[in-house]
Amino acid sequence: MVRARGTSGHENDARSLIRKKIMEEDEYRNVGRDKQGTSIINTGESAQLPVPSFDGGHIAVIAGSHLLIRSSSNGNILQTYELPLGFAHSCRFIRWYRRTSIDGGTSLGDGSDIGHDEDGPQWLLLADDARIMVYDVSKPQLYGEIRGATNLTKLAGVDFGRTPEEIMVFSDFGLKLQIWSLTSKRAVEVKDPKAVSANYSYRSSTGHLALLTRPAAHDILVIMAPHTHEVLTTVELATVDARGVVYSPDGNWLAIWDTASAGCRVLLLTADGHHFKTFTLPQDELNLGVSQVQWSPAGDGLAIGDHRGSVTILHKHTFLPRMRLFHHPTIDIPHGIVWQEEIGPSLTRSYAEARQPAESPLQESFQTGKERVPGTGLVKFNISGTLLASTSSITPSTLWMYSLRSGQPLTALIHHSPVKSIRWHRIIADLLLITCATPEPILYIWRASWARPKILSLPLKAPSGQPKALWLSLDDNVIRFMLSNTDQSAIGRISPDGEEVPWHQDGGYLGKLGSEDMFDEGHSLELSPIKVPEENGAYPNDTPTLGLSTQLCHTSTIEDTFQFRRQS
Repeated sequence: MVRARGTSGHENDARSLIRKKIMEEDEYRNVGRDKQGTSIINTGESAQLPVPSFDGGHIAVIAGSHLLIRSSSNGNILQTYELPLGFAHSCRFIRWYRRTSIDGGTSLGDGSDIGHDEDGPQWLLLADDARIMVYDVSKPQLYGEIRGATNLTKLAGVDFGRTPEEIMVFSDFGLKLQIWSLTSKRAVEVKDPKAVSANYSYRSSTGHLALLTRPAAHDILVIMAPHTHEVLTTVELATVDARGVVYSPDGNWLAIWDTASAGCRVLLLTADGHHFKTFTLPQDELNLGVSQVQWSPAGDGLAIGDHRGSVTILHKHTFLPRMRLFHHPTIDIPHGIVWQEEIGPSLTRSYAEARQPAESPLQESFQTGKERVPGTGLVKFNISGTLLASTSSITPSTLWMYSLRSGQPLTALIHHSPVKSIRWHRIIADLLLITCATPEPILYIWRASWARPKILSLPLKAPSGQPKALWLSLDDNVIRFMLSNTDQSAIGRISPDGEEVPWHQDGGYLGKLGSEDMFDEGHSLELSPIKVPEENGAYPNDTPTLGLSTQLCHTSTIEDTFQFRRQS
């Protein structure tokens, strides 16, 4: 195992000076909170939005030529890392490691899935097309670096694998997947992975990897062993063009859904890849294909959203329809309330109870600039699996909340703009964060126990692009959330009863990009992609050794091409 040199006293002094300078700018600019007590963090002209960790306790942000790790509780700087020249503008990926996952959903790496992370060190990676840098944010130095993993192609995607020392690197055009190990300095390469967002899934109980590939005219499911990533089995799938694969939270089942042109088809397989059943809609129904697939957090049901606009909940063991949920344009909830967004004379927004039956605005009412495909837009279980929130692209501004115990809708929220994202809280089961396609930075919060939902206007500049909203950690019985755009991030706080809680400490100014970061001074093409530091910190110019290959994948032992850092 190659060990990098530890952090010198000079480097520690330099890092302390950088942190002190940024904290002085925090105090000087005095932009820590607004009149309502919302903490504001300016991110300058960074190419990346601030990214909170999965437990919500840390926020990673690129400011100038530095990576800052801030506490989400008070905005304090916990770690400061200097980035290579020009990396702030070329960085395309910021990913936190997730220790445990019970999401069972189709979205990957965006922090939107629910789950609870155990206490422990936080890991983070940053990547552009030339290098991948890995940090253990409990330590002051870079942990490891991979240079030029994809050689002459761009990165299509990068994320942590099952452990923080496994890095998954997807090449552009679906050429290959490389799974790097920071401990063994080996890379397993798999050819022809499917170029879809949900093309792999880890089995939570054992760490087996299920991966969709397409080496020829058929889809192939590859199941790989944990740690070694040895290919255990390959299965040719009876699909036209598989769009995703996901293990159930208990690891007993695999769900694979086909392209919409093949109709509503979901394959259910055992954990080792044996076909068990194929779910399809009845032949007498209009069959427009699958749009969403989501396991319930407990694994006791599977939700399938279709392009007709309905959601079917399947039983866990039989995979027969348990209930069918619809999104009708005319809303009539006998034992629930329909809430409608209203804008007052002073442009203040609030929810008001709508008279039933209420009419949902149709897709044609919104000028989106592009044609939308009809179907189920969003489907999300809450952490307990007792509630489900969903939207339909036919009525995109209406959000439905269903009780999965009764199979009946609890409420519906009608907005002035289409719903863009929904986030269930990972601890408080009936708390939901909603964003819509509004020109102002607006957040919508619903909780079943509240008398009415809340609409909060956060003091951010007009967003450039769609802002992102996420939950942060729950401290001292205070609920915290963050809304960020490319210029700022605002952190708000409310009590469990829905009352706004003022801040007692300012957030901070994160700094501006300096002129030295505006241009990359020209990184030359290095055919030896990954470097190992010598004892003096220099990098040798040795060329890599090539590994052996098989028809499907090969394992390479990398010599003198891997930069690996660990605190001594």
